[in-house]
Amino acid sequence: MAKFEYKFEAVKKVKETLEKKAQKEVAVIEMEIDKLMTEYDRLTREEMASRNSSINKNITVGELKFKKGYELCLEKERAGILEQIGMLKEKRNLKMTELIQKSKEHKMFEALEENYIEEFNIEQNRHEMRNIDELATQKFVRQNK
Repeated sequence: MAKFEYKFEAVKKVKETLEKKAQKEVAVIEMEIDKLMTEYDRLTREEMASRNSSINKNITVGELKFKKGYELCLEKERAGILEQIGMLKEKRNLKMTELIQKSKEHKMFEALEENYIEEFNIEQNRHEMRNIDELATQKFVRQNK
C-alpha cells in the first residue's frame, strides 16, 4: 500500500504557524491589558487612601495643596492608563479578527487534507479490489484447466 503524501503540507504548516503567532500576540496584548488594569486599580486605591488620610486631621494649607496636587497627578495617570487600555483593546480586537481569519484558513487546509486522505483511501481500496479480482480470476482459470 502506498503512503499518503499531502501536497499542501508545507502551506498547512505555514498557516498553523501563523495561527499560533496570532494567538501569542493576542495573549501578549491580554497580559498588557491585565497589567495596566492592575496598575489602574493600585492608583485608585492609592488615591482613595490619600483622600481618606486627610479626613479628620488638622493639616496645613500647604499639606492640603500638596495632597490635592498628588491626587490630581494620580487622576491624570489613571486617565492615561485608561487611554492605553482603550488602544490595547482596539489592537486586541484587530488581532482577534486576524486570528479568526488565520484559524479559518488553517481549518480549511485541514478539511482539504481530510478530503485528499479520503480520496486516497478510496483509490487504494479500488486498487486492492482490482488485485484481489485478478488473483481470484487467475485461481479460477487454474482450477478450470
